Amino acid sequence: MVSQLVKENIDFLQKLARTKSQGKVRRLLRLANSQHLLTLAEICLNIVKSRFNLSTRQKKRLLPYVDFVRRMSRARSERGARKILNQKGSGFGGGVFAALITPILIELARSFTINSKT
Repeated sequence: MVSQLVKENIDFLQKLARTKSQGKVRRLLRLANSQHLLTLAEICLNIVKSRFNLSTRQKKRLLPYVDFVRRMSRARSERGARKILNQKGSGFGGGVFAALITPILIELARSFTINSKT
């Protein structure tokens, strides 16, 4: 199940997932507010705790970023999340957000279609 925080910040997540340019990704993250950063931390936590059903392909896409996902899942504040995102040399690139956010967007689409049918 997707939390209310993720639902409230779906526009930011979609924009982040669609962006291909490294510069634009950095700009989006630099301008992100606390809710956006905590949403990313919550998504990472849900992935670490296996609360999302990831396909084999999605798992393979996330494999290079496993350390980033684990560290980001431990962030409990805006400051902690921002520190992890801004850290140099962590090996995280723009591809992490597409790989990270895609399962959540799929889950949201499912929940919206289920809710609209009832």
